[in-house]
Amino acid sequence: MNIPATSKRLVLSLYRELLRYGAQLQYTDQEYFLNRIRREFRQSASLTDPKEIEFCYKVTSTYASPTPLLSLPWRTLSKAIDHSRVPVLREEELEETFVRGSGPGGQAVAKTNNKVVLTHKPTGIVVQCHATRSLFENRREARKMLIGKLDHLYNGDQSVEAQLGRIEAKKQTETARRKQKLQAKKKAWKEREFGDEFGKQD
Repeated sequence: MNIPATSKRLVLSLYRELLRYGAQLQYTDQEYFLNRIRREFRQSASLTDPKEIEFCYKVTSTYASPTPLLSLPWRTLSKAIDHSRVPVLREEELEETFVRGSGPGGQAVAKTNNKVVLTHKPTGIVVQCHATRSLFENRREARKMLIGKLDHLYNGDQSVEAQLGRIEAKKQTETARRKQKLQAKKKAWKEREFGDEFGKQD
């Protein structure tokens, strides 16, 4: 089966992009990352099935997005959050299995092995993800979940989750303070405007 020239160009472009990305990594083992990319592309070189090619393309393209939580909602808080301690997943330390999903989706879900069970062998932490019907999306989400658990285990109150918790608590305290201050101003204004009449109403 011939592979379209367009697909070849896309794959080659992705390969070059990933190598450039790997050369500028700061918090990830560059040598491991680059070796991983080269190995993935070598293993995929003999694929001819369009669906398999598309899947491998999607999987490897995610390597260009730093795994440590950058696509989560708190991305906009990057200046306030210290991500330098966030663990980096090593694929050789993971055990990944795919099982049949259950729940909403009917027979299409029940017949498809799109539920991801991911085990971090050094710690024994296990996460399961069946958020969508897409195996690709579930694999990516499972890795985010695992990173969050490892971050909490290794870094405790310095984990991203803990830092976000403190920021949220501070935000709520400030909101309550402003609300209380506004109520005090309203009360003072009414007392000035209505005097004793306002006091009797209270």
